[in-house]
Order: sequence, then C-alpha cells, then structure tokens
Amino acid sequence: MTFFTFFKSKLMNVSPGEAVAAAFCSSHKTLAFGLPLINTIFEGNPNLAAYCAPLMLIHPLQLVLGSLLVPYFKTYTEESQE
Repeated sequence: MTFFTFFKSKLMNVSPGEAVAAAFCSSHKTLAFGLPLINTIFEGNPNLAAYCAPLMLIHPLQLVLGSLLVPYFKTYTEESQE
C-alpha cells in the first residue's frame, strides 16, 4: 500500500512532502480501523483470532518497512528542495 500510494502521488504531481505524507498515512490506518471492524463483523465467530492474525502481523511489518524507507524519502524530499 505504501508503494502504491507513493507512486500514485508522484503521478498526480503533488509536492514530494505530500507524496511522502500520503505514503505513510495511507498504510497505517489498517490496524486502528481493521480490528474493530473485524470484531464487529465476525462477533461470536470461533475463527475470530484467525481473521485478526494477518492484520496483527502486517502492522509491525509496515512499521519496519516505513522505517527502512525513511532514508530514501529524506533524500527524495531534499533533492526536490534544491
């Protein structure tokens, strides 16, 4: 999701800072929005934990991936300011 939003933002001719902000903000709504939604939809289902597990694993992966992309995003925004 991060890559898709970042490249889509670049195609829409937004500023580099806005593209980076969109890349980070778009991917981090999954856990905060997803868990309550899954709990509401599948309330009482014996497989509820199995439905929540992928979301619980993807969120830390997004955090690690985001922290690894910070140097690239930093040079991308600095190059555009020069």
